[in-house]
Amino acid sequence: MVTRYKSISKLTVTSALFSVTLLLSACGSNSSPTNAGNAAQTPAAPATSAVSTPQPAKAEVKMETINFAYMPNMGGAAPVALGEEKGFFKEEGIKLNPVKFLSGPPEFQAMASGDIDIAYIGPGAAFLSAQGQGNIIGLVSLGKADMVLATKKSGIQEWKGLKGKTVGVPKGTSGEMVLNLGLEKAGLKPADVNIVNMDVAGAVSAYVAGKVDAVAIWSPYTVEIEKQVGKENIVKLGDNSSFYPDYSFPSSWVVSPKFLKEKPELAERFMKAMNKTTDYKISHLDEAVKLTATYTQVPEDSLKQELDSIDWIDSKKQAEVFKDGTAKKWFDNLQKLFVDTGKVQSTVPSEKFMTTEPAIKAVQP
Repeated sequence: MVTRYKSISKLTVTSALFSVTLLLSACGSNSSPTNAGNAAQTPAAPATSAVSTPQPAKAEVKMETINFAYMPNMGGAAPVALGEEKGFFKEEGIKLNPVKFLSGPPEFQAMASGDIDIAYIGPGAAFLSAQGQGNIIGLVSLGKADMVLATKKSGIQEWKGLKGKTVGVPKGTSGEMVLNLGLEKAGLKPADVNIVNMDVAGAVSAYVAGKVDAVAIWSPYTVEIEKQVGKENIVKLGDNSSFYPDYSFPSSWVVSPKFLKEKPELAERFMKAMNKTTDYKISHLDEAVKLTATYTQVPEDSLKQELDSIDWIDSKKQAEVFKDGTAKKWFDNLQKLFVDTGKVQSTVPSEKFMTTEPAIKAVQP
């Protein structure tokens, strides 16, 4: 069973309370003095018989806690539900302490305060890593789950129709990123639109109630909007794929710089557990959906629809794009967008906030 945590305040319990030592039975015990004495009283075996070799004792595994920020979708929550159910974290000596978030910026705030060690983020929050607030250590997927949806009654049919309209968006997210790309495509600036910063729940409610003309948000919330208002009352202006191949949108695992500095070996163990989880998930999607639905209480059909907008990155592919520079190009291009939209003042070499060693080492025998 996976333990649910309702608030960050529960993280204040001293980590020492979670430290447990797994006592593994020592192998090769038949080399003890007692057994050796017994062996001396036993007739020698024929020269042709096989001689058993004592097996070396396994090293003890120290269980350590990782405070992990997830989002209630297939990218962020499936690893929690699946990894705990299958014991992948336990195998690596990790006690995962999962805490739910709805967007990336609050996760970075929690990392800065020491409440979160590692988090799942979408591409929109990567600008905070570029600012030095977190190191990207793993990749989850490339996606097109972020969308800008206009209401039918707004009369908006294309990007340029957003001029002068009210758009609800959680700022600092990949939803805002797609919105800004769409405005640029239409020759508009953010100042040409009445952009209202809302949390995820507020944006969904405002759209359903007709209090905004459009929202910039992602699945599974886009699926829930469709359920509530009907597909015929939604005008989809675009999603991430509208800007491919100029831009790719990777979701990733990001680690607190302090945690990475103090516990690099534990970060590598985390990536080993995540690699097991990811590869199992990709080959058992139906099971992953069921477990994630139970864990998050998000309907299975919503999670299944979310899969249509996800291109998973398995452990082998992750190591490849880290090694050959492909991932660096993805984040280099995103940084240019961050500069254009005022998220950062200037770009930095992406390798400064990408720590690839844990993921690459995690796939080595």
